[in-house]
Amino acid sequence: VRFRQDGVLHEVASPPVSLANRITARIKVMSRLDIAERRVPQDGRIKMNITKKRSIDFRVNSCPTIWGEKIVLRILDSSSAMLGIEKLGYEDVQRERYEKALASPYGMILVTGPTGSGKTVSLYTGLNILNTDDRNISTVEDPVEINLPGINQVNTNPRAGLDFASALRAFLRQDPDIVMVGEIRDLETAEIAIKAALTGHLVLSTLHTNDAPQTLTRLANMGVPAFNIASAVSLIIAQRLARRLCPHCKKPVDIPKEALVEEGFKEDEIDDLQIYGAVGCDQCVEGYKGRVGIYQVMPVSEEIGRIIMEGGNALEIGDQAAKEGIADLRQSGLNKVKDGVTSLEEINRVTKE
Repeated sequence: VRFRQDGVLHEVASPPVSLANRITARIKVMSRLDIAERRVPQDGRIKMNITKKRSIDFRVNSCPTIWGEKIVLRILDSSSAMLGIEKLGYEDVQRERYEKALASPYGMILVTGPTGSGKTVSLYTGLNILNTDDRNISTVEDPVEINLPGINQVNTNPRAGLDFASALRAFLRQDPDIVMVGEIRDLETAEIAIKAALTGHLVLSTLHTNDAPQTLTRLANMGVPAFNIASAVSLIIAQRLARRLCPHCKKPVDIPKEALVEEGFKEDEIDDLQIYGAVGCDQCVEGYKGRVGIYQVMPVSEEIGRIIMEGGNALEIGDQAAKEGIADLRQSGLNKVKDGVTSLEEINRVTKE
């Protein structure tokens, strides 16, 4: 039995093998899966009521391996969307850019990053800000992870023919102000989402790319025309999650000046720079407690739009973004190290190219 805590797996127990089938059967009963079916993967959910007002959902997935079934439970806590944008770790400038894009009546906001990097929470924090009586908000996801009252949330159901593209088409006939698509996976979904953004809707979605500039070239590679990308996409947020240093036991570490310059710090910053490292105490796990977001928030400016139209690559877009003073993931990470929020090892783990 292993837990992935703050993004890192730890073994927590190893019950006897004879219990394996009983444990899997019990979890399958709780999540309403077919207990007799052990040859194919299955998906289900468990809802656990903690108090009258608070419940936690578990997304359950079973997968047949050669030594029996492996079951993964993913914990979905709806209260994570209520954290508020100030808790997520945006720098002031980044937060202003995100809020400005959310305030726009149309356009497309894309959040990118690997699986488990907090994209859904970023999107839902934005939706939470927009969620007022005078806005009609619809979301389509696979599956809905966070329940928010006041929002029309749809689960995809490929067996019944309800995929991202068909749900999006239906939304556009439902008079929405804001549409959220769980993920842009193919050209069809991308085209409809971009069409929606160009016809006066605010569209929020996610993509799996490494950083913000690559997102634009990825859309072009999918087959979306360059002029559509340039005119529809208004903001791209690339993100990672880094573990937060435990405030009780973090200690200052001494790192040679040359090593700091090599890591990407500027010469003039180093003199009064204090870097902290992880220790570990009874309040935390290996010196870390909780996680903090590291962001690259890139508005699509006219210049970046021009590079896309001319068929430029991610490197050119990245250079232009740097000229416009947009910090990349690495710089944002180093800022977190400078503020003593996390350690240099952790930033290297999540942002080293």
